[in-house]
Amino acid sequence: MFVLIIYNAVLIAAYPFLRLYFLWQGARSEKFTGTMQERFGRYPAVKRRKSGERVIWVHAVSVGEAVGATKFIRLLLEREKDASIVVTTATKGGMNILESSFGGSITAAYFPFDFPWVVSRALKAFKPSALILMETEIWPNLTTAVARRGAPVILLNGRVSDRMASAGAMVKTIYSSVFNAMRALGMQTEEDAARIIRLGAPAARTHVVGNMKFDAAPDAPDAEKTAELKALLNPGCGPVFTAGSTHLGEEEMILDVFSRLRMKRPDLRLLLAPRHIERAAVVLDLARASFPDAKLRSSLASAGVVPTPSVVVMDTIGELRLAYGLSTLCFVGGSLVERGGHNILEPAACGKAAFYGPHMMNFIASARALEAGGGGVMVKDSEDLFALLSRFLEDEEARTLIDSNAFKVIMRNAGATERAHRIFKESSL
Repeated sequence: MFVLIIYNAVLIAAYPFLRLYFLWQGARSEKFTGTMQERFGRYPAVKRRKSGERVIWVHAVSVGEAVGATKFIRLLLEREKDASIVVTTATKGGMNILESSFGGSITAAYFPFDFPWVVSRALKAFKPSALILMETEIWPNLTTAVARRGAPVILLNGRVSDRMASAGAMVKTIYSSVFNAMRALGMQTEEDAARIIRLGAPAARTHVVGNMKFDAAPDAPDAEKTAELKALLNPGCGPVFTAGSTHLGEEEMILDVFSRLRMKRPDLRLLLAPRHIERAAVVLDLARASFPDAKLRSSLASAGVVPTPSVVVMDTIGELRLAYGLSTLCFVGGSLVERGGHNILEPAACGKAAFYGPHMMNFIASARALEAGGGGVMVKDSEDLFALLSRFLEDEEARTLIDSNAFKVIMRNAGATERAHRIFKESSL
């Protein structure tokens, strides 16, 4: 309780400045436009909950978590028919995934800031019977407030990064108080479980369930939609290199590698998908410095004649998996720069091996699984990336083998969603 008081004292002291910042962001950034009311706990579009109505609240912070939680949410819709499902996210990309995947079958909303009074408003709106947090979402006020109401709080698909594991004493004390308010913690790996126990989670409530993102395989991209995208982006059916979830400083390296690969294969095309879509225009300018014919994906949708640009910057939601599915080679970003990496299981679920850099601290278990199964390739730097992509671009037999291995790793590790649902049921009794 004492650490929660300190946590809230810091939040309250910072609140005037944070509110001004968020309001300023809301006015200037598309990321926050039209979302601030909900982020401050006001949900006018949410129907008033009846007393005693069963509500399961799932929080998936962004696109990756929303995609990873999709099968679990579908399982809830199938098996918890007496419950209403509320799913929150913190990004517009996550919201687009939820709306396109579920339509009106769930209540999709933006996650409230963790101020005590904001949390209180959100709880009055949602009245959750259970709260499920995905991956690394640790929110002291929300977690303790839901637990005080007697509703179970469950962490699923949990993971603990190196940075989180090396937190200072005060932060660890806060973590410990939050974890002890949870009814169960379902972790991705034995290592994640050991780390979260060292951070203060009760060992008796901590379980290893696996990574739900491996369960994306049965939901591999729709073949017809993939074919439509291929006809638009690559009508000549030449080789395609997709670089997904890239960051500032990484796009320049990718464009340089692509330029050198084109010297060997002039028919090679690049689909470049920045992690944050709002950067698409900046990335397009970078691309056009070397490839004047580069275009945004959105500009191709209404073209009268199908163009064939050498570089397409992806600025649409929900098409990266389709792009991986039609690709010859796939790179996953946030890994040549120190961002911790991104979801390398996504191309693997499409039957494509993932190439990635050395900075994979947030996805170490996924990298180990793919590498052990021969379906993932870590590169040291952009030079190494060029050398390995050159090799696999020319060696179709080797490329077919690693692609096949990647999908086999996915299939061997499937089943985490069922285990997670079992933990949810046991913890909700």
